[in-house]
Amino acid sequence: MSTGSPVAGLDVASLWTAIETAAELANLAIYVVRVDQVPPTIVYASLRAQQIAGRTSAELVGQVPWLILREADWPVVQRAVARLGEAPPLFFDVTVQQPSGREIPIELAATRIITPGGTFVFGYYRDVSVEREAVAALRASEARFRFLVEAAPDGVVILVRGTIVFMNPRAATLLGAGSPQQALGQPISAFLPPEDARLTAARVAEMFRTGTEIGPHEYRTLGNPDRIIEIKSVRCDWDGQPAVLAFARDVTERKAIQQRMVDADRLAAMGTLAAGVAHEINNPLTYAMLGVQRIDALLVGLPEATVATIRERLGEIEHGITRVASITSGLRSFARPDDAPPGPVDLVATVELALKMVDNDLRHRAQLVRRIEPIPHVLGNASRLEQVVINILLNAIQSLPAEGTHTITISLAPRGSASVALAIRDTGRGIPDEVRGKIFDPFFTTRRIGEGMGLGLAVCKTIVEGFGGTIEIESSVGAGTTMTIVLNAHHGPDPRVDTPVPPRLGAGRWKILIIDDERLVRDALTRLLTPAHDVMSASSGEAGLAAIDAGSFDVIICDVMMPGLNGRDVFRRISAEHPGLERRLVFISGGAFTQELDEFLTRTPNQFLSKPFRLEELFGAIELTIAAAQAAQTPGS
Repeated sequence: MSTGSPVAGLDVASLWTAIETAAELANLAIYVVRVDQVPPTIVYASLRAQQIAGRTSAELVGQVPWLILREADWPVVQRAVARLGEAPPLFFDVTVQQPSGREIPIELAATRIITPGGTFVFGYYRDVSVEREAVAALRASEARFRFLVEAAPDGVVILVRGTIVFMNPRAATLLGAGSPQQALGQPISAFLPPEDARLTAARVAEMFRTGTEIGPHEYRTLGNPDRIIEIKSVRCDWDGQPAVLAFARDVTERKAIQQRMVDADRLAAMGTLAAGVAHEINNPLTYAMLGVQRIDALLVGLPEATVATIRERLGEIEHGITRVASITSGLRSFARPDDAPPGPVDLVATVELALKMVDNDLRHRAQLVRRIEPIPHVLGNASRLEQVVINILLNAIQSLPAEGTHTITISLAPRGSASVALAIRDTGRGIPDEVRGKIFDPFFTTRRIGEGMGLGLAVCKTIVEGFGGTIEIESSVGAGTTMTIVLNAHHGPDPRVDTPVPPRLGAGRWKILIIDDERLVRDALTRLLTPAHDVMSASSGEAGLAAIDAGSFDVIICDVMMPGLNGRDVFRRISAEHPGLERRLVFISGGAFTQELDEFLTRTPNQFLSKPFRLEELFGAIELTIAAAQAAQTPGS
């Protein structure tokens, strides 16, 4: 049996590797300093030593050992190094100062070794930042603890074996304990619902078992089930016994805000989806609408009775297309509210147009009663207000039971001198109290899946409030509902503005280029325009520009939203390569604009048509475009 070194037989390299590994696992930094030379220098620093010092091995080796410390601690190390002979081991506290300026308190142990090769100091040091902070907190006097805790905005509770031994006033309020004195000696479980009490016990047991802190958790209280408190617990000592120090914070409002943020994110995502859906729907609506008009034009020569029957069916189809277009318009409104400035609107005429839109639904379900008094114009936008009236009328119609005789009454009257009230009353089922506060929430609906998206009233509210108005509700279950739209009266002149009539340019045959990535839209427009004009089409912005380079055109009908080059890109390229021709663009789109495209269309004076549109609207835009281009070419115009 060996009587020499306890590591006899173990080579030095293996021993050193073992020492480094064990030190690394214990978060200890190893260093070696040669002290039998002037100045003493570091000859080795482990990876952990480098990390704590904030320097690489190359930056440490060859430097004086006090280099890594704050200057105030240099004398301590200098005196230790200057000791002669076989000085005893040392253990002291100093502070590392990294090149960044960050200071890290360390515990440093050092022992001197004299070898044939020289005299060295071998030692360890470790980062004690976290421990120092914990010790400093625990060393605070009870008096100061109480002084700070009594007035703390958060609740503070100390538990010993689940029993309350200390509680500040804020904690008593949060837990519904009445006062701290009334809570002393009671189990914490007396203030929590059973499931939360069980969870608390399990989490505290886990903390004591593992010796680690447990993260914050949210609880409800028996005293106020609507209140949500967040509790963070740590281990501590109380009168020499293991205890739990718990901090409680009322996070009820924070949770409500977080939920509103989640809802806002969801609605933003749904709004983006809604805009995309509207865009995709409006393209087929466009060629369906144009197809109806194409069929109508082909009826010439058929028997009158046949023509009348077909036109009645076409009218129903067009009515359906218009209804769907109204829905997609609502989707676009939800996704990107219209910020066009409001102007004077003839609300009587707007209501009449809305009634025509819902006539097919209304006349089969209820009797219409009009009560219209003389009213001034209101401040708003005619198409947006028509959308509001249509949505409310459809809601009223759909609320009517299938059985019985029902009435929908429309009333228009001044409300004082500054406002106008439009009331729509139905004799339907009414709105239950429990859902009345939600009916204007986006995507809230009481209908079955497939019967409504829950956007109609949300869009109405957005539009009306955007014009400075309000929507009022009166409802009684089983008796019906009255929706009253209150709008600001327009106090300026009472204009009678009609839709601009394009100048008559004669029976010109124009060369027209259609640029649209939707094939069926291109084909429908080509078929309808070809009898009167020379028409060419392109399936992309790039193809359209190539056609323009190869020939000349009187009018260019260009979709705004296209893959690759969009309508704005085409406009800019034409402006640069064919100056003046950009005035001859007529923009069309199904929606889903980006903010940049919105701003571009607002700044650009060119004609713009929203899909779906009627052929008459397109002819009007073409003639206005040609007239504007010709006027721009006329000297002195």
